[in-house]
Amino acid sequence: MKKWFAMFLLLLFLFADVQAEEKEEAEFYGVIGRRLTVRRNATEESGILGYVEAGTVVDVYVKGRNYTRIAFNGGMGYVRTKYIEMVQRKDPFEGPMPGTSEHVAVGVVRKDLSFLPEGYRYAIQVSKGTLLSIHRIKGDYAYFPYRREPDDVRIPADSMDIQYFVPWQDALPGDLIYAFTTFFSTSANKEGNLGRVYNISLAAQRLTHIIIPQGETFSFNSYCGPYSKENGYRSAPILSGESKMGYGGGTCQVCSTIYNIVLRIPSVIEDMNWHSQGGVSYLPSGFDATVSDTKDMVFRNILPYDLRLEFETQDGVMTALMYRAEESSTPGEAEN
Repeated sequence: MKKWFAMFLLLLFLFADVQAEEKEEAEFYGVIGRRLTVRRNATEESGILGYVEAGTVVDVYVKGRNYTRIAFNGGMGYVRTKYIEMVQRKDPFEGPMPGTSEHVAVGVVRKDLSFLPEGYRYAIQVSKGTLLSIHRIKGDYAYFPYRREPDDVRIPADSMDIQYFVPWQDALPGDLIYAFTTFFSTSANKEGNLGRVYNISLAAQRLTHIIIPQGETFSFNSYCGPYSKENGYRSAPILSGESKMGYGGGTCQVCSTIYNIVLRIPSVIEDMNWHSQGGVSYLPSGFDATVSDTKDMVFRNILPYDLRLEFETQDGVMTALMYRAEESSTPGEAEN
């Protein structure tokens, strides 16, 4: 009798747990990037619930490193994370996108220095005056991500002049609300890399001082396209040197750097595309945004004020900075 009673309680508990899960409200949504198998649990060996077609917009409950839990056929299932795109909050004001790390400040390096990521043979050199977006400050060190490395690297905090971000709710005109840094090679030994460095600098220059009015959209291609010789670009490796040559190679990294700010402030992403499901070498998978003459990155400014975009590039370090625009700023125009 006790055995049957125990089994009854167990079944009751499992049923209640399933009911609670079904009543859970999804905080996110995303777009399926290709036809996907939906599994019962977050493993490759788990049973198959069905399939979801490319282009389907789905409710997202939890975005994990390998699997994401989505709404499916009145219940829930799991799909591979790397194939679900544009995951964002239904209420963008509730916090950053899932899976992102929130940065706290930007630092200006006071003197030439270096850092050595774990497993690297040679140290990475950073020049005086370089801007670095800082993930956290702990003890005597400032920590920040480097390319696709899973762990932050660090430099002494007192080697930089540090400016903390102002929360968007408290920002006054001219305040810095976010920044993000990516790294690129300046080597002249790899075919076309100097062209890539040139293109990065050109696109960053075209985006400096850009005003994004409240309620309006920002289109990367409207400022930087078309990607042609006639528009000033040089031939360079596309996909961070991992693919063919093409005019404008390197501009995608500029776009991806902005995209990583957009993921972390209240905004609505209206269009974006990954390079591939595997991503690129300068950012973790799922955090890049490619552009071309047929692909764009577009987001809408939903903050209660205009935004101003700035860029700084120096010796292989690129930092995008987003400010609350000054009241006198002219929408969409560069200020010199």
